[in-house]
Order: sequence, then C-alpha cells, then structure tokens
Amino acid sequence: MCGIIGVSGVHDAPEVIVEALRRLEYRGYDSAGMTIYQDGRLVRVREATGTHSVELLSKHIKDFQGSDSISGLGHNRWATHGKPSQENAHPQFDCSGRVAVVHNGIVENFLELKEELLNHGHVFSSETDTEVIAHLLEVALIETDRIDFALAEVFSKLRGAMAIVAMETSRPTLLACVRRTSPLIIATNDGEGFIASDIPAILGRAKHYYQIDDGVVAGVELGEINAFKLDHEPAEPREFVVTWDLSRSARDGYDDFMSKEIMEQPQAIRDTLAGRLQLWDSSGIKLDELRLDLEQLLGVNKIFMIGCGTSYHACMAARYAIESLCKIPVELDVASEFRYREPKLDPQTLVIAVSQSGETLDTIAALAEASDSGAISLVVSNVVDSSMARMADAVIYTHAGPEVCVASTKTYLAQIVALELFAIYFAKLKGTSTAKEIQALATALTDLPDKVEQLTNRFAEMIQVASKVEAFERFYFIGRNVGFPVALEGALKLKELSYLPAEGFPAGELKHGPIAMLDPSSVVVAIATRGRLWEKVMANLQEVKARGAKVLLVANEGDQQTIAEGDAAFLVPQTHPLLSPVLDTIPLQVLAYHLARFRGFDVDRPRNLAKTVTVE
Repeated sequence: MCGIIGVSGVHDAPEVIVEALRRLEYRGYDSAGMTIYQDGRLVRVREATGTHSVELLSKHIKDFQGSDSISGLGHNRWATHGKPSQENAHPQFDCSGRVAVVHNGIVENFLELKEELLNHGHVFSSETDTEVIAHLLEVALIETDRIDFALAEVFSKLRGAMAIVAMETSRPTLLACVRRTSPLIIATNDGEGFIASDIPAILGRAKHYYQIDDGVVAGVELGEINAFKLDHEPAEPREFVVTWDLSRSARDGYDDFMSKEIMEQPQAIRDTLAGRLQLWDSSGIKLDELRLDLEQLLGVNKIFMIGCGTSYHACMAARYAIESLCKIPVELDVASEFRYREPKLDPQTLVIAVSQSGETLDTIAALAEASDSGAISLVVSNVVDSSMARMADAVIYTHAGPEVCVASTKTYLAQIVALELFAIYFAKLKGTSTAKEIQALATALTDLPDKVEQLTNRFAEMIQVASKVEAFERFYFIGRNVGFPVALEGALKLKELSYLPAEGFPAGELKHGPIAMLDPSSVVVAIATRGRLWEKVMANLQEVKARGAKVLLVANEGDQQTIAEGDAAFLVPQTHPLLSPVLDTIPLQVLAYHLARFRGFDVDRPRNLAKTVTVE
C-alpha cells in the first residue's frame, strides 16, 4: 500500500518525483523519501511526519539544483515492517550505498533472508523487509553489472506479493522493476523513462504506457524498455491507452479531493452508463471484455459476490437487483474471508469480484481461488487492465476517472451502477424477468445521473443538515432491505474520516442488542426513503425515539409524514427502489465529510488508511 515512482533521463528529476509523490499520497503517507543520482553517488532525503511528509520532502528539491540529477526513485510509505520513522522510510540502501530500492508489499520470508545476510556480515539500518532486497542485490551485483539481471536473481528468492524498483550507481540511468500481484506500470516519452505504482503519478509526462506481467523484469533506461522473464526469455510489455487527463486528477479549485469527487458523481455515473444502456437494443448491455462462451454463463446456477470495505457494500447493494431480476441465489463474502471458509465452487458458479483499483490483494487471492476451482469470474474495476481485470473471464469497467481521496465516493456509486447493469444483462440473457421489469430499472438508470446531480448541487444544504449533529460523539446507522448496505456504508465513511464511533445495523436488529446503547447523547441515522419496508423502518424509529436518541433521517423530497419523525432530515429524489442506495448514500458522504472537517481532520488522507490495499 505504498506509492512508487522511478525516473530515468528526466532533467527535472527531483521536481517530477516530488510531484508524483503528491499525486500518490492516497497510497501511503506515513513517510516519504527520494534518492537522486548526483555527482557519482546516490543522495537520499527522507521525511517521516505523517501527512506532511511529501510537503517537507519538497523543500529538499533546492538541494539538487544545477546538478546532473536525471535519474532517481521516490516513495510514499504505509508502514508494515517497522514504525513510521526516517530510518524506515524508503528508499532503502545496501551496505555501501551503491543500491537503492523502493518496494510495495511484503517479503514474507524476510526474516530468514535477513538472518542469512547478517551471518555474512551485512549491516542493517532499518526494521524494514525492503532493506533485505537492497542487500541481496548488493550480493547479486558481484556476478553481474546490470541491476535488472541482479533483480531477476533476487526476485526468485522472495516470497509474497510485491512490486520492486531498484537502481545502482555504476549505471544510474538503468532502473529495474518487477512485480508479483502488486501494481506497477512503466512508461516512456522521447528519451525519458518512468516506473510508477499508479497512472496519476506520471499523467502529463508520459506518452506511452505499458503493463508488465507478474514475474517479468523490466529494465527501463531513458526511453527504452528491455523486459524478460526470470529465466531471461524475452517478454513483451503490453501497451495500453490512458483516457484520463491531468485535470481529472487535480483539485480544480476545490478545497479537497473528496468534495471534488462527490461533485463528480453525476458524471461518473453518466460515463459508466455511456454506450451500454441502449433501451432500443434487444441485445442489452455489453461487457467490456467477455472471455467465455455465453452458454457457460447460461449454465450459472449460483453467484458469489466478493469485495472489501466500500466495494463489499456495493456488492451488498446490488445483490437485491441481481436476485430480483435474475432469480438466482447470491452469496456475499468479505474477500479476505472468502477462500478460508472453503466455498463450494464449480463451473456453474459465477464469482463477481469488485475492487476500485483492481489490485486489492485480498480480492485478488479470492479471485484466484475461484479460478482454480473452475468457477466463472467477473470483475468490476475502475482501472483498465488491472491485475484483476486480466485474471477474470469477464470485465465491466466503472469509468469514474481517477479517485484520489482515500475514502471512496464516486467509484462506489459507479460500482453499484455497473452491477445493476450486469443484473439487466444477465436477466435478459436468462429470460428470468419480464420486459416491463427490465424496462423500469433501465429507465431509472437513464434518469439517475440527473437525480444525482440535483442532489450534489445541494451540497451546501446538506452541510447545514449535517451541522445539526456536529457536537455528538456516537452514531448508529439503520436501514432495511436496500437501506441496510447504505447504513453500513454511512457508518464506514464516518469512521474513516471523523474517527467517531459509528455502527450500521439492519433496523430490525436494534431490539436484539444495539438498542441498549441508545440515549440522548447518541444519533441514529435512519435510511427512511419509501421502499418496500418503509412502514417497518417507521416502527423501528419509534423504538429509537422512545430512548431519547437524536434522529437524523434520509427521506424522500416532499415526504412530510417521514420528515416529521426526525429531528433533521436529508432529502433525496425518488427513484426505482433498487437504485435508492445510490441517492441515499450521497448525504451520508457529506455528513462524514462535514464532521471530519469540523474536527479539523484531513478528509483526503485519513490516518492509517491507504487507497489500494496490497497487503493481506
């Protein structure tokens, strides 16, 4: 869960590295560092001041002015091995300072490797597993003068999911990289070479972007790429097209990325629907990639949906549409638990895996388990040609654009929309729903972006509602049916951003324990839009009010009967019941945003979290 940048032949290397790290802060910000080749040696600067690390690192740019600094490495760290400190910040060096390494992921066997190196006289200066790689490269370079060849030898000794970039002083313009599961891309531009853990780092600098497969070592030198497998057989990196532009990963005058990305949600949904929902086309929605025979899909008799955090909640919200339209049982699993319960999978099982980045390690491991068991796999991802997208039999991309804020907003709504599109696609394919049922949902999807825009345009109004509960310290979110995943997502957002205790429950579960926590010092946020279980939610609200808790509602516009039951209410437009989670979630995003800002917290970079989780 770290940000990586490497540059070769770039004449403003320090500036480019720091700017890349700014754009990668969502991947880790416990510490940051860079090393630049200057005057025959590697010069390293590191900062470990939490969310201020990159800002302080930028002050070192002046130290490199007027030098021959055209190659270097940079890194944002999310600590795993060793506390956040200057000594543990990357890049890590070998004993002599000849080799520099930046690394994402975990070297699972680092202790045994470190013990062996210590026995041979190596001296360590950090607690990280990354430093082991640097010392192993030091040994391997005794037999070769190329860092990429040395990396191939070292990588075969390392266990775990990881991405590595290394350089050394005898040939400083040659950067070497390799990956296993963890994301890494390479790019070029007229004599310049780049390596990064994510696209935004090099948007606006690179012209040609390439994916490298697991276990392929790439040497990037100036504008040239030399890729080969661990046995030194040649390999060909796959070029891909980046459709984002630099403006979509900039704040554009907003105070922070979170507010910008909340406001981008109407467009994210429009882009996810674009070209897919053609009501006049009897063939229905088209998947981005379908690498299986339709007869295989027709044979599916059970679906598993897996994801982590917000992506798991998207699965939960869309489950209702898939079961309703497709008449097929759907099981939900947190991805990190999926393979450990030994699920019963076969070629008649469809596994739908959801991940914003397509690089979430727990979800990748679950997807691999599904593939090994012969199940059919479908991935929903926001990143084209991500690891999960390449693994799956079918892919639906959410065209939400880059999401920089660590807490997902627009990609969450886009995930729900993509999954509802799949529900229509699969129902048409299987013939399990009437044309009227499918038409009703499809029409509602078509109208959805405008309704989302109506809501986001009332951002200031929602802030005013949120301000009525800003002094409270305990929150409970309740909902029923499709409102339950909304409650879970609302509680998660509040925890992520404001660090306040918050829990989500099915409203009917209150009386089975959580009601003991309710008193006048607590807030209950109730998802009370007009769904099929609205009357039951109203009954549950009476239980809440009887205990004196503050009641904050999410209700439909003009629904005075519901509004009268609360102390304050967020008002949302009416939509198809299966799509209500999309609209009902937006006020809860604003609630979490406001309460975090009210307490003085950084909404884009909540403590202890990173955007792409690449450790198990």
